[in-house]
Amino acid sequence: MDIEAEVVTLNDGLDYVILDEIMAHSNVYVYLSNTEDPRNFCVRKKLQNSAGSLLIGLDDENEFNMAMKLYFDKNGKK
Repeated sequence: MDIEAEVVTLNDGLDYVILDEIMAHSNVYVYLSNTEDPRNFCVRKKLQNSAGSLLIGLDDENEFNMAMKLYFDKNGKK
């Protein structure tokens, strides 16, 4: 079974597959994994503007920790 995944290229020039998107606190958090090295995982915020959407870094470690809690609450083992 083939699953089609959305792939984006970040500022580091590497390709990342979008694992999930979670809306919280008026933000959309996007969870990404590098296509060449799945251990290279990152979280970005999606901003919408007139030209489309843009992925930006999180503000600080507290926001990262909150975003990761959202991810594990949604996708962690039950």
